[in-house]
Amino acid sequence: MLLIAGSVCPAAHAERAITAYRLFDGMRGMWLGQLIGNAAGRETEGLYSGSSPNPADAVPWQIRQVWDADDDTDIEYLALHTLFTCGFDCNSSRIAGQWLEHTTADGIYVANRQAWYLMLDGLIPPETGSRVYNEHWYSIDSQICTEILGALSPGLPQAAIDLAGRFGRITNDGFAVHAAQFYAAMYAHAFFEPNAVELVSRGLEAVPTSSRTAAVVRDVLEWYRQDANDGALDWRITRQKLYDTYQGADSFGRYYNWVESTINTGATVLALLYGGGDFEQTVQIAVLAGWDCDCNPATAGGLLGIIHGFSGLPPELTDPALCGSTYLNVSRPGLPDPAAPLPQSDTITRIAIYMLVLAQENILRHGGSRTSEGLSVVYRIPEPGLVAAEPERPDPNGPSGLVAKALAAGITVTPAASVQRYDPERDRNNLDSIIDGVTDNSYNGRRPYYTYIPNASEPSEVDWYELSFSQRVRFEAVTFHEGDVVWGKLNAYSREDEPLGGYFEDLTVQIRCDGQYFEPQDLRSSPELDRFRIYQAITFRFAPAVGEAIRLIGTPGGSKRFTTIMELEVEGDLCEDPNEATIDTGS
Repeated sequence: MLLIAGSVCPAAHAERAITAYRLFDGMRGMWLGQLIGNAAGRETEGLYSGSSPNPADAVPWQIRQVWDADDDTDIEYLALHTLFTCGFDCNSSRIAGQWLEHTTADGIYVANRQAWYLMLDGLIPPETGSRVYNEHWYSIDSQICTEILGALSPGLPQAAIDLAGRFGRITNDGFAVHAAQFYAAMYAHAFFEPNAVELVSRGLEAVPTSSRTAAVVRDVLEWYRQDANDGALDWRITRQKLYDTYQGADSFGRYYNWVESTINTGATVLALLYGGGDFEQTVQIAVLAGWDCDCNPATAGGLLGIIHGFSGLPPELTDPALCGSTYLNVSRPGLPDPAAPLPQSDTITRIAIYMLVLAQENILRHGGSRTSEGLSVVYRIPEPGLVAAEPERPDPNGPSGLVAKALAAGITVTPAASVQRYDPERDRNNLDSIIDGVTDNSYNGRRPYYTYIPNASEPSEVDWYELSFSQRVRFEAVTFHEGDVVWGKLNAYSREDEPLGGYFEDLTVQIRCDGQYFEPQDLRSSPELDRFRIYQAITFRFAPAVGEAIRLIGTPGGSKRFTTIMELEVEGDLCEDPNEATIDTGS
């Protein structure tokens, strides 16, 4: 600081400088790094998704003269076109319009495919990615389709986080979008920070601490540090811990499948840490670790491509005699030429130029500047301050409403159901969870309880969930926090698929008093039960009634006839007289 006449003058706002060539070289390296990583893992994609990784020491490189696109890059290619066409402030309607114009059923899967189907039905982001409509909201799609947004935000992690949040919600929700923001923030930092451990730590700042994504990143980072302290790094040891904690015995059954967000985020972080900044080693570990092992090495390879630049990638992989610059778009119609049929060709060099043009606009709109210094164009970018991650959503400390009042008064509350399991180690089998206060699993990754019976010879025709109180209470309302729908076919549209189950076809309320069930008077509900909305919260209100238990009962849906539930939340009050009579039921 400079002292003038007894006053303090603040120093000039800190900024960093980077040449246009360095940006271009990093963007070219990012795109090729993604393609190399993606191609290296395609042959074993999904094959090593259990307790053991790929036992090989290395995988063969698949270096090509013509690089064919898949969803690891072609959705990013569409995002690049969308920003060029509609600008950085493009709204959801325009984003959906670009998807409908340049996307077909070819080359899109899981959450991407569901989002496209939903757009055809008139929904727009973020509805197309929300856990209410997109049954694969938890999957990997957004985090493998938005890394480019970080590359377009060099040194601007907040801009990267905001862009990844907006584009990530085209297809996903909750912790899966946080993974996209984590990657985008690391890509933004990578133009100035080459250290992988530091990049992971900086990326973690972009994620709410209460998110499942933050948990897996913290865990892998801590396991890596523990391993480093032992003196001999072995990524397979940490991979085993990742499996045990997020898929195996210690996972509480919260693992979905090999295309889920969480396990693959962990595998990518593992590769970045153990790769130590070496491109080949990082990509090889990302492939060998398994799960979605073409997507994970693509993300890791792209990040290392920014750090090293195209000029710094291994020459044995980028030798022009082996490695071409042609990028073949096989699935996104109208790109880059709206009048040409598929397949269409572009080049990695030209894509990097497009990226540089947009990055310049992004730098200038966020307070940066552009100057010419000799033969070089130099960008000056404000030093990033603290970033603002998405709002925290910590788990509640316990139930609310009448259950909380009863427990505080020493009254026992016991959950029951048509199928009863009380295993605290498995969310799906822990009926006690329906009175733990957790109604939203978008951050924490909790799985709803379900009444599924494996190999049932006769599917049930009736399902119910009940809360019993050890003395009479007064009931006034009950809210059913629905769980998920268990899909039948992974890539079928939810409106056309026959799911295995997870929902009620109809639903009503019954109260038990002196061992007899009756339906309360003036029963009404809102909103209506909707087969095609997931995680609904439906509140039933009725004339106050006294009893010792309340239950929801109805017909289970799906081919296996079962339902799911997050929470049963009751409104009412304690009875001053435990022997208080119930209302007249009219019988």
